[in-house]
Amino acid sequence: MFCFLKGMAFVPFLLVTWSSAAFIISYVVAVLSGHVNPFLPYISDTGTTPPESGIFGFMINFSAFLGAATMYTRYKIVEKQNQTCYFSTPVFNLVSLALGLVGCIGMGIVANFQSVTLKISTEINGDV
Repeated sequence: MFCFLKGMAFVPFLLVTWSSAAFIISYVVAVLSGHVNPFLPYISDTGTTPPESGIFGFMINFSAFLGAATMYTRYKIVEKQNQTCYFSTPVFNLVSLALGLVGCIGMGIVANFQSVTLKISTEINGDV
């Protein structure tokens, strides 16, 4: 079982690097497209219009997957440590896994259900 965990340190590193790249690339594409002000834009504005919304959604979905892999790896490491010495309560380890996976599901929801700009037409005197 421990041989599975060898070399898994790249997963949290890749998670941080990929997530940072998702925000930076989305911001750069939004600025170059002229969709946001380059100085202090709202972070929600940098991923609402195409093409940056597609880039943002794809990259954050992959970040959610990497986050789930990181949480599972952490769970297995703590489980293995508990077999040799009492490191923490197994219940806390399971609860942290569940909370981490819920956070990753939330990240996937954020990536897929982005803010949509609605055009509202008002009717004045019968004119549309």
